[in-house]
Order: sequence, then C-alpha cells, then structure tokens
Amino acid sequence: MTHRVDRIPLKSPSPGTERFLAVHRFGQEGARPKTYLQAALHADEWPGLMALNHLIPMLAQADAEGRIVGEIVVLPYANPIGLAQRIGGAVAGRYALEGSGNFNRNWPDLAAGAAAYLNGTLSGDAERDVPAMRAALLKAVGDLSTRTDTAHWRAQLLALSIDADHVIDIHCDNESLAHIYCHRRHAEQGQALAAYTGIPIVLLEEEAGGFSFDDCNAGIWRRMGDLVTHGDSLPMACFACTLELRGKDDISDELGHSDATGIYHFLMAQGAIFGDLPAMPEAPEPYRLEEVDTVTTHEGGLLAYKAGVGEMVREGQVLAELIDIAAADPTKARTQLRSQTDGIFFARVDLRLVEAGERIGKVAGRKPLANRQQGALLED
Repeated sequence: MTHRVDRIPLKSPSPGTERFLAVHRFGQEGARPKTYLQAALHADEWPGLMALNHLIPMLAQADAEGRIVGEIVVLPYANPIGLAQRIGGAVAGRYALEGSGNFNRNWPDLAAGAAAYLNGTLSGDAERDVPAMRAALLKAVGDLSTRTDTAHWRAQLLALSIDADHVIDIHCDNESLAHIYCHRRHAEQGQALAAYTGIPIVLLEEEAGGFSFDDCNAGIWRRMGDLVTHGDSLPMACFACTLELRGKDDISDELGHSDATGIYHFLMAQGAIFGDLPAMPEAPEPYRLEEVDTVTTHEGGLLAYKAGVGEMVREGQVLAELIDIAAADPTKARTQLRSQTDGIFFARVDLRLVEAGERIGKVAGRKPLANRQQGALLED
C-alpha cells in the first residue's frame, strides 16, 4: 500500500462550517503490528505537530521502499475542535468550551461493551483472544454516543486507535524536560522509546485515574480481567503512552527532526519498519508516578522560581517563592514552596501569577509520597 491520506468528516456545531481529521496511512491496512500516532489532542500543545510533520515524510519514503511491516496511522493534528477555540487571540485548547471538560480526560471505558460482545468469556489462548478482543473493542466503539460534536470526535479517534498494537499520544508540558507516561507493565517499551528519543524521564503508572486517551487504549486490556472468564490471561496487547515533548515553546525544525528520528527508530525496534536499526542508547531508569511530587500553592500570588527545569533538588529545598502582592509589607509577603523529595525538578508552569491550588511544578523522586494516591495521580 502506498501512502494515502484520508479525510474523515466530523460533526460541526453550526451551519456553514466544517471540520475534518486528516489521516495518513502507511503500510497494509489490517496488517500487524498496527501503530497509531497523534499530536495536539490538547490543541494548545504544538511540539508534536512539528515532530509528526518531520516523521510523515520518513514514513512515506519507507512505505515507497516497501519497508513498512504492518500498518501505521498518523494524525498530524488530533483535535480540530480545540484548535478553533480562541479567547483573546490565544488558542484555548486544553478544555472543551462547550462544557465537557479536559480533552484528555474521561475517555469512555469500553470494558463492559467489549465484554458483552465477547459473551462474557475468552478461551484462555492469547493467539485467539487478542484478535477477538480487538474486534469486540471496535464494536463497542461503534456503540458510543455521537450526539455532540465532541462525542462524535472522540468516537472517530477511538475507531482509529483502539485496535492498535502501539499508540503514541504526543503532548507537551509548560516548561519541561521531555518525559513519557506509560503503564507499569509496559516499562520496557516505554524505556526503549525514551532511549531512542533521548528522553530522560519515564513515569510508570498502575492506576493513574482520569481516563486519559492512553489509558483508554491500554488500560482496557487490564480491566477486562474482572469482566470475562479467562480475562486474567489476556495480555496488555496495546502499548499506549503519553509522550511529552518538553515545553510549549520548544518548537523548531531541529527538535522536530530529532524527535521524529527517535520515534522512527523506536518503530523499527518494535517491528513496524524494516531496516538497519542503530544500537539502542542507554535507557533511563523509570520512576513510579506515585513518587512524583506535585508542588502546589495554597493561595494565589506572584511566582519567583528558585530552581530551574532539569535541576537536581533535595527534600526541603525551596523551588519557588509565592509573593502576596496585596501584602502591606512586601518584605514579609513571601511563602516558600519546597520539594517533598530528592529528585529532578522536571516540569513547572509557565505562568508567573497563579491561583490557590495551582500545581506549579513536578519533582521525580525515588520514594512514594503520602499525598500521591493511586487513581488520582493526574492533574486536570
């Protein structure tokens, strides 16, 4: 199959307007492994747009040379709804303005629907059960409500991704080192992706909560164990991750080409592309998500950072000072925000005037933290 670009129409909220997804397809449709990549699900996060802009020509060349082993599906932009949301001239792409919330939270749990199509049982033979599970998931996606434009958009993305072997959802943070979120059972693949892309931090989750897009695609395989006979023998047959490509302003052709090359080599290592694969660089030692300190403000104010992104910090070290700009005495207006762990200060918000309850930074350490609970590990 040669490189093909499909146009999938989306429901539009008003007369006289239209939206669509551009879907680049490589390899043989239905072949394995199937890989799905998308960028800018949070539509104000653009480093992934640049990375996929560089990756698509690489995949097209590999396809023309007959080196795509399975099927690769790429969405160069995943969220035209969010891209169109502008307030005061700025793209407001993290939350749906129609009220359904964060674009990367509360994706549907397809477990019950898939279990019904499986008649509540599997065979216990993974070679038979994995294809059966994928077929059931596609049917369950077909049953999703498409009543609103956002619901219709979500269903279209899942119809493209839910039967994939690999799902890479590309995001970015505010001011940040590049990092990866993936399930604990997929640590080896997450570390390989980090090694090939030069990413220093892999965050492993068991039950992060929030029903993000990657969890919708990967976590469903774990959740089926409680719903069908022999479900506990079902492998987690979809590696899905959130790939955070540094901060929002880290966009250049040089970074995009480097990111695309790393992703391309990872796909080669996963058997999706045939060719001469470079030796894998050393992989970083992963962190557990419950070991990540999220530094939170208790009141609003002006931020003065005292530690930089990528800095190794100690427990108790001051990361920032929060200034009460309404204080009568400015010399007594500062509250120190400290790290609760030894580790790397890998991300911080780009705002300098913050609200109460704002999570302004993240430190990856090596000890579980009492304030970090399974099922509630992602910020909104």
